[in-house]
Amino acid sequence: MILDLLPGFIDAAFIRDLLITGVYFVVLMSIRFGIGHTILKRESLEPEMKRRWLVSVRNIIFILFLLGLALIWAREIETVAVSMVAVAAALVLATREMILCLLGALYRSSTNAYSIGDRIEINGLKGQVIDTDMLSTTVIEVTQASVTKGSVGRVVTIPNSQLLTQSVFNASRLGRFGMYTVVVQLPRNVDWQAAEAVMLQVARDEIGRYAGDLVKHARELQRQHGLGVPLLTPRLRVALHNFEYTELQLYLPVPINEEFEIEQKVVRAVAAVTFASAQKHYPAHYKPDSAG
Repeated sequence: MILDLLPGFIDAAFIRDLLITGVYFVVLMSIRFGIGHTILKRESLEPEMKRRWLVSVRNIIFILFLLGLALIWAREIETVAVSMVAVAAALVLATREMILCLLGALYRSSTNAYSIGDRIEINGLKGQVIDTDMLSTTVIEVTQASVTKGSVGRVVTIPNSQLLTQSVFNASRLGRFGMYTVVVQLPRNVDWQAAEAVMLQVARDEIGRYAGDLVKHARELQRQHGLGVPLLTPRLRVALHNFEYTELQLYLPVPINEEFEIEQKVVRAVAAVTFASAQKHYPAHYKPDSAG
């Protein structure tokens, strides 16, 4: 018989389990691709919602596959487990990081820390979540460019183990609006009151564009989370941290995806005012650096 030609550990039960595993895998993949195709064809769904459904389906299929393997190969797993007790400690040490990633995924799911499309910050990295699985979270970096860091928009994969040791900041948890701070530092010889007036005026103009949606958002926060009325108008704080500069801190509610655009409008308006003010104190050929 053919079984007599095969290695000793391969018997009829092994072949049966192998065939069942193959059929089970094909069925799950067919279900996954069928559901995925249906989701992609639904034009009524937003792209972000499609991504959420696709990722959820993929993760559910993966979990079902693991459970199915455990049930199909239960007898073989039990036999191997008994013989592997001696090396269990070494196995745990070797797969420690993977176990922590799985625990991080469990933590994320149980606390609903974030989902696809949310804007989060982990360990100083800010990004929009585009994918999650049992081992990692993938985000598109949206950290603001600075003098020492000019690259943004990169796709970054974060191991889920960081969720167990790092705080997760979710800017999207309470809806599509959030509080944002624009900080501008001005030399003491510059008219900071003129800059203050300009910053508040630009902020009021920007808030006026989405005032209706902002009021609805405030009502939803009160109804769903029992929170007090959030700040609906801009506020400005003056700080004197050192002798050389006057720091203006503007607080205003902004749509989650428009923080940088609104910040640039405020900074450019302040730069125009402060440059005009500086021209009165310096010769015509002198051009001071723009603040902010």
